[in-house]
Amino acid sequence: MFTPFVTDEKPLAIYKGVPPQYTSDGLAIDCALILHVIRGTAKVLCNFDIIEETAGSVVLFNPGDVIKVQQRSEDYEVEILAVSKFFQLAARNQLEDVATDAFNNACVVDSPELSAATGGMFRFMAPVIVMCDTKEQYQVSVPQLKSFYMLFRTVMRNNGKGILSFKNHKDELFFRFRQLLGKHYRESRNVSYYADKLCITTRYLSEIVKNRYGKSPKEAIDIFTVMQVRLDLLQSDMPLSELAWKYNFPSLSFFSDYFKRNTGMTPQEYRMANKKG
Repeated sequence: MFTPFVTDEKPLAIYKGVPPQYTSDGLAIDCALILHVIRGTAKVLCNFDIIEETAGSVVLFNPGDVIKVQQRSEDYEVEILAVSKFFQLAARNQLEDVATDAFNNACVVDSPELSAATGGMFRFMAPVIVMCDTKEQYQVSVPQLKSFYMLFRTVMRNNGKGILSFKNHKDELFFRFRQLLGKHYRESRNVSYYADKLCITTRYLSEIVKNRYGKSPKEAIDIFTVMQVRLDLLQSDMPLSELAWKYNFPSLSFFSDYFKRNTGMTPQEYRMANKKG
């Protein structure tokens, strides 16, 4: 049975071990995750980037990220603080002069100091989650999260990370394609839609995406979209007709055919298979 990381009633949660959502099947997440690797190693595909995790790594994932574990060692163990979108936004909005664009993509940092600080934050937050109501959790956790993000940003800057730069124009176009897909995947799944927005040909976009991601733009679009649909199917009881409308399909049958073509199951079959107790 699928269990969300956080809910409206429980906007904060701590997991230890390997959470069931963090699997090789892949899934979009609708909350922020602060992940602290206790032991072992893993390679995780997040959207279009490979995140390499080692013991002591601290990783940030954002709401909407598509996470898929490609491989992990047998001793791999993590602790994860899951934070609702509202709590994350409140903390980041208080960063004031600290640049927040560094957090718009998944980030991984290997730093003994940051690892120690993250472990301390987890120990601090654990009783807050157990003892405090939602309002009290907000009052206590948002300043704590703000301080954590400031420290994370400082460590990234000291390590030469978090500064947006590209080796060449193709790298910049691939980055812009990823950003566009994250914003417009519900509006269109056509390669030409994204090529037009980038002012390039579909052939050139195909060359760029294939070279950097190993898949065609169409495959990339479908993988990203299907992961988002999976999340909606699992976390809501929204009628399938409304989901079809939400993702800009012309009809429920088109929506069902698209999902089955990419997963081997209809939306209803997927929802029932993963919601059974």
